[in-house]
Amino acid sequence: PVSPLLLASGMARDWPDARGIWHNDSKTFLVWVNEEDHLRVISMQKGGNMKEVFTRFCTGLTKIEALFKQKGHEFMWNEHLGYVLTCPSNLGTGLRGGVHVKLPNLSKHEKFGDILKKLRLQKRGT
Repeated sequence: PVSPLLLASGMARDWPDARGIWHNDSKTFLVWVNEEDHLRVISMQKGGNMKEVFTRFCTGLTKIEALFKQKGHEFMWNEHLGYVLTCPSNLGTGLRGGVHVKLPNLSKHEKFGDILKKLRLQKRGT
């Protein structure tokens, strides 16, 4: 963890014990265990088939939740807040979508930041 707030909370005191990543053979579905939250579920692939990525995500998450329920556990849910996660910015669905696109010419444009702001998007590295 790189956040001073997370470090101050003691999040990394046992790092890296009990942490890891499970993934399918094609590495298109991953479950990151005990990183910032208890689970981070990731579905990804190259290309533009977002429906396939989202369907895989939903199917996998449904199976994980069913296995938890078999063991008498479930994700923390609050009527007002939705799913309760470690970071308050993830409350609600806990879902964050992302797309990586190479825009070498647009990203050099002087108004690129204004365009992102208007579209409510973030520029991030890879």
